[in-house]
Amino acid sequence: MAIARIQPNTATVIIGVILGLGVLTSTSMTTKVDGQAVDQKRFVSSFQSIVNETGLLSHDYDAQVQKWQRGEHSNETMASITDTYSPRYQELINKTRDLQTPTGYENVTNLYVKSLESELKSNTHFRNYLITGNTTENGASQQSLSDALRYEIESFKAFKSVSETNNR
Repeated sequence: MAIARIQPNTATVIIGVILGLGVLTSTSMTTKVDGQAVDQKRFVSSFQSIVNETGLLSHDYDAQVQKWQRGEHSNETMASITDTYSPRYQELINKTRDLQTPTGYENVTNLYVKSLESELKSNTHFRNYLITGNTTENGASQQSLSDALRYEIESFKAFKSVSETNNR
């Protein structure tokens, strides 16, 4: 019997994404210098787009994992599916790194990159588990997934903190 990949409760992930989006959309980006405000608004829009893309990608991947858990995918099929998702996560990492990050928001993007990298790492460990059956890989996958969620939450908190500081 295969060990099921334990993922954060989908509701928890969705709540995390909603919390993040709420922070992003509810924060006013007006500052005393118009150029800064424009740069910040552009950053917020771009960052929010990446967060949305990540949420959709993670949801899609989780749906495939659930099919595997129900026995609808073999280990080999799930490993192959995981391979198709890896470049998509790397693309999001690259997009986040390429953002024109305004001064003060660097920690926001750095933490979000760490989140994406941890999620990609989790998927890689999970793939290795699927192929080898090595339960250490499954544990590493779970830990990396937990790290991804933690970094994402930290990124959203950093965003909120910087935004509140800029609006004083």
